[in-house]
Amino acid sequence: MDNELNHETVVAQLGKLIPPADELNRITAIFKALGDPTRARILYALAVSKLSVGELANGLELTQSNVSHQLTVLKQLKLVVGTRSGRNVHYQLADNHIISIFQQVAAHAEEVAD
Repeated sequence: MDNELNHETVVAQLGKLIPPADELNRITAIFKALGDPTRARILYALAVSKLSVGELANGLELTQSNVSHQLTVLKQLKLVVGTRSGRNVHYQLADNHIISIFQQVAAHAEEVAD
């Protein structure tokens, strides 16, 4: 009976347990960005080192235009930050949470594959 009462309480409180719509929109926007293979490659590269658009384009065999576009999306979501160094801007991850999300998903994908 106690378990049923707890369940009913949880059901009654669901609206309060889920983040508000604006927060959910930010969360899902980040997942959409992370779901793009090109952006994922860029984020993995930036987890290794600060890199310029040209370095990312060369290393990942992408066009500079494509890299710039993807970085704009990632900057808008505050996943990467750029620091001017002379004529170039070098990008890096905004924080280590981003790569940790990939690592957690990779660990889950490995478990599912077994």
